[in-house]
Amino acid sequence: MSNSSQNSTNLTAKPLMTISGHEGPIRGVVYLPGGERVVSWSDDNTVTVRIWNVEKGEQEGTSMMHKGGVRALAVTKDGKRILSGGADNRITMWDVETHERIEEWAGHTGDIRCIALSPDDRLAATGGMVSAIQVYDVDSGKLVLGPIKCHESYVHCVLWSLDGRQLFSASADRTIRCWNSKTGKSIGQPWTGHTGIVWSLSLSPDGKKLASASLDNTIRFWDACSGDPIAGHPLKLPVSAVTFSPSGEFVASGGVDQKVSIWRVPWWEESQKQVITTFIHLPMLVLDPS
Repeated sequence: MSNSSQNSTNLTAKPLMTISGHEGPIRGVVYLPGGERVVSWSDDNTVTVRIWNVEKGEQEGTSMMHKGGVRALAVTKDGKRILSGGADNRITMWDVETHERIEEWAGHTGDIRCIALSPDDRLAATGGMVSAIQVYDVDSGKLVLGPIKCHESYVHCVLWSLDGRQLFSASADRTIRCWNSKTGKSIGQPWTGHTGIVWSLSLSPDGKKLASASLDNTIRFWDACSGDPIAGHPLKLPVSAVTFSPSGEFVASGGVDQKVSIWRVPWWEESQKQVITTFIHLPMLVLDPS
């Protein structure tokens, strides 16, 4: 991204493809490795997880039927398994190629709002309505840690450190916490500064910095080791998503303004903290519930 693109630019993108199938609001979309297929999950009448071939513009195979509203989903790095969770208080593992249910882990404490796989895909951390984190062994489905009572309100995001030794959590109680992923013990005090629900977290590519997005209209940056605040970036409207670029030079954010904005991180060059590009949120691929 060149330095010449320093002024905010609105780009209205027309969808390259629209695929119909879901019968209700689509809660999320994630690419499978290779980029030729995406997985989507929804709260439609049949509560489904579906795989779409974006080259052919059609659904691939049968829908994967969930027993409750799907709120969270993760895909293993090899692209062979999907983990989904939601309102039925259980995690379901699916085979990407056959779309068959491999197994189901019942007994989760409360509604599941987020799932994160460890760097080696051996563990899955979840968070949700009961303000706790639970960690499962992916191969056996057994609960290996938790529930860790970690917040005073819903857990909206869980995230692993790059070495898998720590877990980060974000909550509606307006705090971020750090945890030892083996013992479940808190590392340091809660990270405070946000005045609204913390919805999303992202770790920089080197694992040293953490970005957070909040409904208090800010993106904040933190030292991932100490939890010390590095900088805050005020916005005009609530922010519900943030992610670092692969280079670590930028973060992308999105929220209620229905736009994706790209920002240069404040430590890269202090004179260039403004929006680089703003995209009106008309995605390149639209999964049309109608």
